[in-house]
Amino acid sequence: MSIPVLIVTGFLGAGKTSFLRHLLPLCGEAGLRPALIINEVGTVDVDGQLLADLHAEQARLVGGCVCCTLQAQLAETVDDLLARQAGDLIIIECSGVSNPLDIISLLATPAQLTRVAVAHVICLLDASRLEKMLPAVALARTQATSADVLILNKTDRLDIEKMAAIQALAGSVNPHAQQYCTAYGDPGREALLGLLHGQAGRDWCVCGHSHTDHHDHHDHHHHDLPASFCTVALPLPHPLSHLSLETMLRALPENVIRAKGFVFLERDGWHVLHKVYDTIDSYPHPGPAPSMGGILICIGEHLDSGLLERLFPTA
Repeated sequence: MSIPVLIVTGFLGAGKTSFLRHLLPLCGEAGLRPALIINEVGTVDVDGQLLADLHAEQARLVGGCVCCTLQAQLAETVDDLLARQAGDLIIIECSGVSNPLDIISLLATPAQLTRVAVAHVICLLDASRLEKMLPAVALARTQATSADVLILNKTDRLDIEKMAAIQALAGSVNPHAQQYCTAYGDPGREALLGLLHGQAGRDWCVCGHSHTDHHDHHDHHHHDLPASFCTVALPLPHPLSHLSLETMLRALPENVIRAKGFVFLERDGWHVLHKVYDTIDSYPHPGPAPSMGGILICIGEHLDSGLLERLFPTA
């Protein structure tokens, strides 16, 4: 009997980790032992720290994408989880710049096909930015068209008229996917249980080839992202005030698309940091103190590490 796999995809800052914080606690109720594979394009595993308190089996692949540079490690990780019988459900949280088609291809090779089966490809979409993002970011469109479930997240920022337009846009990009409208990545208990009980084994190849042909002939072009796309890790070793933190985050240049990490705030303890384009957010860290201490991971194009380090001095 094959093990079902949930692939969770979505562009930078769409809300994948928030979604998993709602999904993972229901696995026990569904009678499932989840094994979670977390992929971070940066060299520091922020998402794994954010999910550590949920006590799911975790494997963390950092410093690249599981769809290309870390594809061999992903295959090895799946093999290891299966050999150890570490779970009866595998959840792969892709990095925000991963192409899920390449992951589907990997799981459809003869070596994996009889042991695992993709149950759902779940794509988180930032509804508040969808009208600008889908025309401009080819990878975001690929992620959406590859999915059978679209979670239109951050809909609390939209009025009814705009929400209807966003649903129509998502439907035009992928008319076959089931849609859920959410705030903070939560489609609701019944929807989450339905995803956990999804039937595996459907044909996920969307390119017109058989799975074998797709794996052999699909060329990976790093998701239509420029080669200048990179990450910079900035240590935050000292406590900061709310004002100084917000000032530094707002000083980040526009080419920092996404930033996330942890900071110890004066009088308030450990907080999680998020910046997506021009939106900044911080909230109390839900788990134990992060093992790497205070840090901010910046993701974007043509990042100037020297400039970023001057904005966030460590001395």
